[in-house]
Amino acid sequence: MNAVIPTARMVDRVRLAFGRFFGLRIEGDSMRPVLHSGDRVLVDPRSTPEPGDVVVARHPYKSSVRIVKRLISVEPDGCVHLAGDNPNESTDSRTFGSIPRSDLLGKVIARLK
Repeated sequence: MNAVIPTARMVDRVRLAFGRFFGLRIEGDSMRPVLHSGDRVLVDPRSTPEPGDVVVARHPYKSSVRIVKRLISVEPDGCVHLAGDNPNESTDSRTFGSIPRSDLLGKVIARLK
């Protein structure tokens, strides 16, 4: 499941400039080795994430916090299970349970260098 996040292409940077994507800075080590604290990523809010994708979601208890995790599964009732790639450093569905699919904010599609 440790899929590589590709480096942003010029077209991705143009989409960021025009508001099609948004950028996010990774804080913490929950997604190591794929993403490291300080990495910057591009997020596509219009994508339809599938299990195995790295996503951005609203934290279930802290409304101002965004979390970056791997989408593990989507349940028939619309809830999703998320997990960090580094379980020893991750607070995720193993801790707070599933979250509504509507709390997903987008799919991480590239890394900004």
